[in-house]
Formats: sequence, C-alpha cells, structure tokens
Amino acid sequence: MCSSDLSTTRRFESGLSLSRYSYRIDRFNTYYDDLGFGIGQTREKLDAPDGFNLVQADIAYVFDNSFFGVTAPMQGARSRYQIMGTTGSYNYFTTLLDYRKYFFIKPVSLAFRFYNYNRFGRDAESGRIVPLYLGYPYLIRGYDGTSGKRNYVSALTINQLAGSRLVVTNAEIRIPLTGPRKLSLIKSKFLFTDIALFFDGGLVWDSQHHPELKWQFTSSDDRIPLFSGGISLRVNIFGYMVVEPFYAIPLQDGGFNNASFGINFIPGW
Repeated sequence: MCSSDLSTTRRFESGLSLSRYSYRIDRFNTYYDDLGFGIGQTREKLDAPDGFNLVQADIAYVFDNSFFGVTAPMQGARSRYQIMGTTGSYNYFTTLLDYRKYFFIKPVSLAFRFYNYNRFGRDAESGRIVPLYLGYPYLIRGYDGTSGKRNYVSALTINQLAGSRLVVTNAEIRIPLTGPRKLSLIKSKFLFTDIALFFDGGLVWDSQHHPELKWQFTSSDDRIPLFSGGISLRVNIFGYMVVEPFYAIPLQDGGFNNASFGINFIPGW
C-alpha cells in the first residue's frame, strides 16, 4: 500500500494561466510582366476572426519513482492524475489519467502505459477548439498518415482519428544497445541507444460517435480500437535530445501493405 504522505516521489501540482489569442490575415499580390518577371508586390490586410480569451486552472497528483536509462525510463512507475478547467470565450474541462510501469529484467526492460484524456462541457465538441487526435506518433505509431505506400488507398479518414475522448495503451520491450557497460549490450562512452519492440493501441470517440469493439471498419462513422506493432531505435544525442526513428505496421489500416517509417523527437515514455 502506498502512503498518503507527500515526498520526493509524490506531490501535488497546480497551475493558473491567462491567454489572449488573436488572428491576422494578409493577402500578398505579386505582379509579373509579359516575360514572367516579377515587377512588384502589394500587401493587403483582410478581415480576420475575432480574438478570444481563456482562463485555465489545473490541479494534479503526480507519482514518480522511476529510474531513467539511456533514452527512456527502465524501472519503477510514473503516474499523473489531473483535472483542468477552462473558461472565458470557451468553457470546458479536461481529465487526464496517465499511468506507466517499468520492469528491468537484465538486460531488457518491459514498459507499459495506460493513457486516458477527456474533454467535457459546453464547448468540448463545439468545433471551435482543435479536437483530440489519436494519430500523433507519441501516442500510437503508424497512423499519422504522412508516409506509407503510395499505391495503398486507406480506409481510414482523419475524422476517425479525432474526438473529445481518448484512450491509449502501449507496451514495449526495450533493449539497451549501446551505452554504459552496466546497462547496455555494447559498451560506448558516446553513443547511447535503445532498440524497442512495441505494440500500441488506441481509441478515440465523441458524443456523436460511440466506440465499437470490432476489428475492421464497416463505415466512415466507425470508432474502433486501432493497433500497431513495430520496431524503433532511440538515440540519445549527447543528452540534448532523444530521436526515435521507427517502423510501424498499422493493423487496422492495411497492415504490412501500409507499413511506414516515422520519427519521434522525445524520450521514451
């Protein structure tokens, strides 16, 4: 059982922010002569949408007793439970549950994550704020739609990756490849890398499109669990940043026929 006492591994966090957003639209007109050479340019300010104000307040309980390896945590646990309210021009609130667990079984590390993010309230699905998006590769790899085989026609639309409620699960087998002798298969003082075999799963939906537990799409309105698997290589660049090229197979969107390469620029979760 965990103690309720606050310590170096468990804490409360809170925040308050005030934001003002505004828009400007300029139209540039470029003029050419009969030979196609530019002879001038003018700029015209056009009408733009009205700006808006937001006030946001949040509170979170955070637990973290994990130990970091060369590119990602390798042992322990991390979690964050948060609620945030937004008011002003738009009104909604969000809830976040983010739990991660790591097991170090030398020489590999097993990593698991459960992530749930939700928006509720009057403007949560108004279309005036950007919806939650499942296809970001730091959530589920292989569904970002930026790569893949050109001759494959996807059955998945971008709307089926967006919504106001989102659940993600991830599992990885992390193999320290190069780095300190105590952690890695190959000793290196300069090159710190991990190889990871991953399996990602996620589901996104809203009040108009409810989740369905089935394997394949039957219509463009379906919101079903999406899964992918693959391999990645995380490289720690001199402690400044972690780069993760990966190869992902989207199991609900063509499988090997639509497998693709991608890249993340963040440490392993």
